[in-house]
Amino acid sequence: MTLKETVSAKLSETRAVSPVIGVILMVAITVILAAVIGTFVMGLGNNVSKNAQAGVSFDQVNDTQVDVQLTSLGNVQDAANFSIKSSGCGDDGSPFTEVGDVASVTGCNGSGDKITVVAEINGNENVVATYELN
Repeated sequence: MTLKETVSAKLSETRAVSPVIGVILMVAITVILAAVIGTFVMGLGNNVSKNAQAGVSFDQVNDTQVDVQLTSLGNVQDAANFSIKSSGCGDDGSPFTEVGDVASVTGCNGSGDKITVVAEINGNENVVATYELN
């Protein structure tokens, strides 16, 4: 076998690999694009629930009292959707009417009590922030 025949044989063996890889890549790209476009067209991304995000600050006044301030609404539409709960003491209601409101909350036992700010979005309660009394 001459050098020319050897080189020709090697080249003819590797020529088929490149088109096969190209076809596989094109099919993969087409499938991925179809999935992305199908998701947008069918609106599957709209059904994902969002957690509440809002700004809340805590200022402990004494052993059992904490001032809670609503600093921003985040993705919650209305300040009235926020409520404050203290562990073991029940619901302290919905004291916020707008951003900047401050509500004083009293814990039951002092140290170890948890004050939780909860937001309601589409009927679901989401914990926004929690503070433990010192």
